[in-house]
Amino acid sequence: IDSLQTWRGISPKAPNPTPRVFMAICTVGPWLQLLMGAAVVVGRTTDALHRIRSLLADVEANAKELFEAGSLDAAAARGLTDALAGAERKLAKETSSEGQELYFMSRILRGTIYQQAFGFDDEEVATRDAYTLSNARFWEDYYNSTDLAAFDWYGSWDTEAAWLEDRTTAQLGAVLQRYLRPSAAILVLGCGRSDLSERMYRAGYQNITNIDISSSLLQRLESRLGPSLPGMSWKWMNVSAMSADSSSFDVVMEKGTYDSLQENPGLLQAAFAETFRVLRGGGLLISITDTPRDRRLEQLRPERWQGCVSHSGKIDTMTGRKDLFVHVCRKPTSTGVLNWLWRRLFPSPWAVSREL
Repeated sequence: IDSLQTWRGISPKAPNPTPRVFMAICTVGPWLQLLMGAAVVVGRTTDALHRIRSLLADVEANAKELFEAGSLDAAAARGLTDALAGAERKLAKETSSEGQELYFMSRILRGTIYQQAFGFDDEEVATRDAYTLSNARFWEDYYNSTDLAAFDWYGSWDTEAAWLEDRTTAQLGAVLQRYLRPSAAILVLGCGRSDLSERMYRAGYQNITNIDISSSLLQRLESRLGPSLPGMSWKWMNVSAMSADSSSFDVVMEKGTYDSLQENPGLLQAAFAETFRVLRGGGLLISITDTPRDRRLEQLRPERWQGCVSHSGKIDTMTGRKDLFVHVCRKPTSTGVLNWLWRRLFPSPWAVSREL
């Protein structure tokens, strides 16, 4: 870490510069922080791993600062990626769960710096043995190499949140239940290792289809959960090119999946279009994210949703208190009856409804 700071012109004894969080160096920021928290949880931190974890945090902060200043040029990027590559050579020998989590974390960060500094696409990043969050190979490798224990980026069904609209504390599930009915056909995009679907099932919503880009993960989940959750299914699908029939689901739910595609606008817009296609008329998209309302609704605008409602809250995570947003958008129907009902059900000023 000292050598990295010296290269950046920062005294090793001086405090690290405070990073300013902004969207441009990537959506990897929140994900990286959560992965770092996961790494602490899954294994006992050794001194060596603790130093590497600190190095990764320092690299991320410096990359953000450089990008914001317009100074993330080739020389700066090589300095940062060389530091990460050195850490990865040590992590490649690690067999602990924490070591494996940090190994993948470093390769994501290195791949994101390649994207931002050199304009590499996913395939070019992959040729350098690095990853981006939108690359299917990352998820397959990650799930094959890490533990299957449940891990949720933005909390799960029973996660407590402080909701800003009515200044109450309630579980995420209490908000989601306002938009669900037991008979609804629910599609969960990018289910990953989250236990959200399992908890929804046990709460009475049992017609659930989970999809993910990692076939090995889906096989493991189905083998473990299938016998006790007979109404639930697991299918391999690319969220940007789904094999599901049009107008086949009442609800499409995603939690962090769209966020993983933010650095690939083409894939992200394709995912929105596919979501719109597989929803029935009057069906709902429920997006659980750390992306604020205005930005997410602007991204969704091309699909011409009938209206959207947003809930804002705060949750406690392993890396501190974080923003949580639940955006709910309804697909239009051929009549205005459901639109009238929607506005009758959500008339309050804080449940912001907006034509797209």
